[in-house]
Amino acid sequence: MARGEAGIDATIEVVGIKEALRVLNTIDKKARRDLTKNYKKIVEVVVQDVKDSIPFGPPLSGMARRWNARGTFEVFPYGEHEPTVVAGVSGKRLGSFRGFATNLATFFIRFNGPSATIIDMSGKGKVPTMQGAQMVRALTSKYGKPSRIMWPAWERNSAKVIDEIRDLVDDLMERVSKEMR
Repeated sequence: MARGEAGIDATIEVVGIKEALRVLNTIDKKARRDLTKNYKKIVEVVVQDVKDSIPFGPPLSGMARRWNARGTFEVFPYGEHEPTVVAGVSGKRLGSFRGFATNLATFFIRFNGPSATIIDMSGKGKVPTMQGAQMVRALTSKYGKPSRIMWPAWERNSAKVIDEIRDLVDDLMERVSKEMR
């Protein structure tokens, strides 16, 4: 707190985007929701590119089947497990879990679904089995190296998106600063 000429003034310092989002949410909830809507509108081009890049049906023929609990093959219902793409804004406070920081992302585009990781990132780390290595080789020959979908979609569209997100963040910081005066 600082002592002013007319009495005591309370000052609040906003350090980062997440803090600004929390302050904006306490000041004007509608403006906070509008910011999320504007962000989703800005990144829609990336989200649509990812959706257009998702293989229609199982990406490899062997993925049309799965092992059931008895160890026999049954048809894999790919439609029930189709990947989804979600964009959003997180105002969650930074946290930690076992010494690692969590909730780092403020603006995100997330690729969800059990097959999303398999399609996009298989082969990024160690592949423990020969069957897994064979699947990674097939995915790589058909779709390229990991990240096969998300990162290429971002690279194709980042020039269109970055300046608009920068303007969105500048507007957020200016609005919160103005409200705090």
